[in-house]
Amino acid sequence: MEKIKTDRRLKGEFVCMWFVLSLISGVVFCHAGNISGSDMLKIAALICGILCAAPLVYSALKWAVCNHLERGVKYAWKYYKLVSGLRKHLLNAEIYTTKKLCDVKWAEIPWIVADFAPDFKSGTIYIENSIQFNEKLSRLDISPSLGRYVVEQVYLTDDKNHYRFDFYDASLERRLVFDSFESFKAYSDLHGKYELFIDSYTSLTLTHLLIAGQTGSGKSYALYCCIIQMRLKSVTYYLYFADPKASGVALIGERVSPETTADDFDGIVTLLETFHSKMQERQREIKELLAKKIDGDYRDFGLSPHILIFDEFADFSLLLQSKDKKIRDHVNSLISSIVLKGRQAGFFLWIVMQQAGSNNIPTFIRDNLPWKVVLGNAEDQTYVTAFGAGVDIPLRKMEAGDGVFTYPAVANKPRLCEFPTLAFDVLDALEVEGHAESGLSTTEYYGSEE
Repeated sequence: MEKIKTDRRLKGEFVCMWFVLSLISGVVFCHAGNISGSDMLKIAALICGILCAAPLVYSALKWAVCNHLERGVKYAWKYYKLVSGLRKHLLNAEIYTTKKLCDVKWAEIPWIVADFAPDFKSGTIYIENSIQFNEKLSRLDISPSLGRYVVEQVYLTDDKNHYRFDFYDASLERRLVFDSFESFKAYSDLHGKYELFIDSYTSLTLTHLLIAGQTGSGKSYALYCCIIQMRLKSVTYYLYFADPKASGVALIGERVSPETTADDFDGIVTLLETFHSKMQERQREIKELLAKKIDGDYRDFGLSPHILIFDEFADFSLLLQSKDKKIRDHVNSLISSIVLKGRQAGFFLWIVMQQAGSNNIPTFIRDNLPWKVVLGNAEDQTYVTAFGAGVDIPLRKMEAGDGVFTYPAVANKPRLCEFPTLAFDVLDALEVEGHAESGLSTTEYYGSEE
């Protein structure tokens, strides 16, 4: 069965046919006029030439306007290729209205408008919505038609007349390479005090975090990058470290904050209790401050964030399952309370593990960690448990530190990320005087923040 043609395709075929017929007629009239010497035939040839050129001139002007030639030839060509690819995609997906005139059928494609960033690294696409196509457009994956571009967010505009697709260039080198601690510090200083960068195009405000990835995927270096940034901020970061395997995170914790580092089950439970108690203390403080700004959070009041980095969470969960129900309920209650109530107070849980399945981490807790990162080439099930079923992961060979992430309002769909290469001694950098401290005072178990 022959695929239906679009209205634009039929117009193009008509223009081509008009051009060919006009050209042939002009050549015939011109040749006949030269032989016979008839001025009328020569005039007819001239008219045919004008008729031949007119649709071409009109088409060229229309192409220039529709593809925004005023922004440059490069922009117009990229715009044309993008929209043409999208129209073919919509046609194949049967997102069109069938029209008919004189037994000729054609497909009318929903209106498409695109906009590139000046550097062509990102852009926005608007596709006209309708009752007929709303469901299809809401589920439409247009990334295959965008070449090197990948869609990172899809949502309905406020007037519900268009679906908006935000895209970025997946082929660009995103990884930052720091040859010295000084260069790292200089780049870190460009970002806000409650903001962390992860690559050259992405910086995010603090929130709860889940990092998943197999051994060698770069989880540790991702953490090192963030921890060093925290120590360089102008506001004090209070750091807590839980590592049931007593591996790299425990080592970092002993360097950065030995008072709030735990590597055995009982010590980790005590650390959770301490963290939760400090959070409750902060909540009471914020409750009083909310009289000044009712919808504020810890940032609005210049308060210090508290971060609990929980490495090898699956191992801890396994240990927890061997304990009696009273202990299990107590620990799960602490973690749930931190995840649900910590954001406004500035208390964040960072969970690091190899696989984020429900047998390793309770679904309720996992779903309430807004910032999710999967590093390395993970199994399909890892992506499903982290991001949900039906997600599209950009196809790419992942090196150590490469991965995908989601973050509310920034990347609703999995987006590529590349954590920096740190070509300097990480342990030495962690010992540099900064503003990240232990969560506890050395003199008081519940000492006040400095």
